[in-house]
Amino acid sequence: MRLCPQDKRLATSFPEIKIINYIKLANRYLPPAVIALFLWQYFMHAPIAIIVVTALFALSLPLQGILWLGRRALSPLPLTLLSMYNQLQQQLITKNIIPKTKPTAKDLNFIEFIKLLNLAKTHLGSYFGDNDNDNDSNGRTVNNDSDHNKS
Repeated sequence: MRLCPQDKRLATSFPEIKIINYIKLANRYLPPAVIALFLWQYFMHAPIAIIVVTALFALSLPLQGILWLGRRALSPLPLTLLSMYNQLQQQLITKNIIPKTKPTAKDLNFIEFIKLLNLAKTHLGSYFGDNDNDNDSNGRTVNNDSDHNKS
């Protein structure tokens, strides 16, 4: 969960970012909600089996998200992301950041792509290797023309 970048610009392409945020939210608010649900059902005289099943289901939701993230990390890249993987890898190879190796079939999964994205952000300054230095912290384009400073 710590490996995946939390940039909002990537949220449209990667559902992992939303799932990670849901897991964090569930870890924070679900235990008190389960206790309140348990007490409410107990005092409403619900059968104990229903109380236990409801509590176990609610507490298993973050675990289901973690299991989904694990399966997704090891799944192969779709063709739409494969070209982006190759493009980033070429840019990192030309700048001598990573050695030139031919990726095997097991290397072309989501976890390797996320590692490559993090390397690109660290060494190239953006996730996709393009120059996004013209954007401010909110992603809006900043006008670098200094027409107002010219005499």
